[in-house]
Amino acid sequence: MFFLSRERQEVFEAAHTYPFEEEIDGEFEKYLYENLVHYIDVFPQNFQSQIIERTLFRNDTSMHEFKEWCKEIIEQFITKSNAIYETRDSIVERFHPSAQTVFSQSFHDGEIINAEEQGTEFTLLLDMRGGFSVESIVQLVFHGAQTEGELEGYYVYDELIKIEDRFGLRVLSSFGSSYSEWTIYFKEVTANYLYRPAVYIEPGEIVTWDDYVSALNQDDKYYIIKDMRFIEIDLGSLSQTKNGIFAGEIFVGENFNEARERIYCATYEDPYAHLSEPIPTDELIVAMFDPDQNIRVRAFNTIFALGEDVAYIVNMALRKANVSPDEDMYFDILASHFNQLGCLEDDVKLKWLMK
Repeated sequence: MFFLSRERQEVFEAAHTYPFEEEIDGEFEKYLYENLVHYIDVFPQNFQSQIIERTLFRNDTSMHEFKEWCKEIIEQFITKSNAIYETRDSIVERFHPSAQTVFSQSFHDGEIINAEEQGTEFTLLLDMRGGFSVESIVQLVFHGAQTEGELEGYYVYDELIKIEDRFGLRVLSSFGSSYSEWTIYFKEVTANYLYRPAVYIEPGEIVTWDDYVSALNQDDKYYIIKDMRFIEIDLGSLSQTKNGIFAGEIFVGENFNEARERIYCATYEDPYAHLSEPIPTDELIVAMFDPDQNIRVRAFNTIFALGEDVAYIVNMALRKANVSPDEDMYFDILASHFNQLGCLEDDVKLKWLMK
């Protein structure tokens, strides 16, 4: 069955309180005991009294035993976690294609917006703005589902298992302190998801609603979230009145900022794609020192992409650039990279690698 549990996760975190590479002085010792007390119930009993009495770090034998216990817990947990991730990948391959897309990434730090059970169908809605996926909103629909436990706060850790003709998902969620443990068994899972428009992430100088709408990709589809549903809106029907912003009769928000937060799109747009647009070779040396940071980034991206073919430009730029704490870190990275390629000339090596 499941390895992941609230208790095991808390024991793992408790083991991480040991300062493996740090010296323990009086002030640090006080800080450690204050942290250890938070996990007092998960430590073996032989350490509990010493933590409460604050004698653990004054006894070399106890300290060594505690260190070894922490090390063993961490090693076992990491080994098992790696196996869980490998199992997860093989299970996700059996999911519906829509679910494969999101389960191949992580739901870690996704905010649990809503959860709804209707018969044997369970729907979970996650806001991934603080997470690790390009999707901004993820809707998971579990079919033939049975649940147990509580789900609240933020989606933190999970584990997938296969049981005969069903799947199991164990989730630890949290508001930032103790964990809630929730489990769902299901026959199948499907997913829907939406993205943030590129202009939402990189708005530039856009400060008005009309400018924001004009900057949206008119060929995409746009949605707002109401309850658990994705409701499509028509950009052509958007209007701003004294009562708020509407898409036809659909209320979008009271003002620009609220409406902007509620609108999602169907297609992923890389907000930083412009930084990958190449600079012509004959313009690179000037672009590398351009006051516009975006142009500089494009120049360095172009150079790294071209590699040895522009080594002569790199040597010219490194001769020109100032070696100082105020200089852009890109030049240090550039010198190191092209030295590994064997492309730096002797005077440039002397200036950048022997400073």
